[in-house]
Amino acid sequence: MSQLESKQSAISARRIAPVACARRSSLLWQQDAAAPRSLDVLGLAMTNVTLATAAADLVAAGRTGKRNRVVFVNAHVVNEIRRDRAYRSTIATADTRYADGSGLAIAARLAGRTLVDNVNGTDLLPLLAAEAIRCGATLFLLGGAPGAAAGSASTLAAQGMPHAIAGTHHGFFAKDSADEDRVIALINASGASILLVGMGVPLQDQWIARNQHRITVPVLVGVGGLFDFFSGRVTRAPALLRTLGIEWTWRLAQEPKRMWRRYIIGNATFVAQAVAHGLRARALCR
Repeated sequence: MSQLESKQSAISARRIAPVACARRSSLLWQQDAAAPRSLDVLGLAMTNVTLATAAADLVAAGRTGKRNRVVFVNAHVVNEIRRDRAYRSTIATADTRYADGSGLAIAARLAGRTLVDNVNGTDLLPLLAAEAIRCGATLFLLGGAPGAAAGSASTLAAQGMPHAIAGTHHGFFAKDSADEDRVIALINASGASILLVGMGVPLQDQWIARNQHRITVPVLVGVGGLFDFFSGRVTRAPALLRTLGIEWTWRLAQEPKRMWRRYIIGNATFVAQAVAHGLRARALCR
């Protein structure tokens, strides 16, 4: 990095305030709730924090070199681990699990519990980037179609955070190959503190678990379709739908042929699991 770039990076870091975000309380999430930091949802221990706290925690782990394999658990993930025991083990052995989406919030409510926030990758990324700059950390973006990760980095640059990114690479490389070795070498050489991997479920979480011993970046996070949304390749649902917890209807309307099974059949399957778990949980509390 040149002297001018170093100076600009330092100026940017001073301008970035500590991570903060608007209150996101709604019918499903309640930031004022006196909820424990760890919360059981559908038999999985979730880290029950706000987006801002999640960003601060991940950057702190990255700066100190604390190994942290992170997964976002949404309704689709719950359905996948129900039918795939190996994938369930991958999720259950992660160091940190965040509850992503309205499905998990509904499941928690049915069990008489409250999640404080919808901790999802798309909303987390700008907060994570700001906190990274403030603390002198960087992110590497891996995954998506060619151009998606780089486009996400460009979006962050347009938001005034170009120095948050240590590098990018698409996800279209041959796994278990010399090409994969090259990509991992590129990630390690970047000096990033946090690696965000967007390859979809379950591939991304399995890829991270299989390769974490070869990756020197301490914090490894599976982020699904984050780069498609953040780069603008896929339009995200309007804020009202996100607040109401029905963002999935927007995705279904965009790609009905590809998404109908996940959201029509998948959501019905998930709700059945959530109701059964909620009844059991409430029975144990009597």
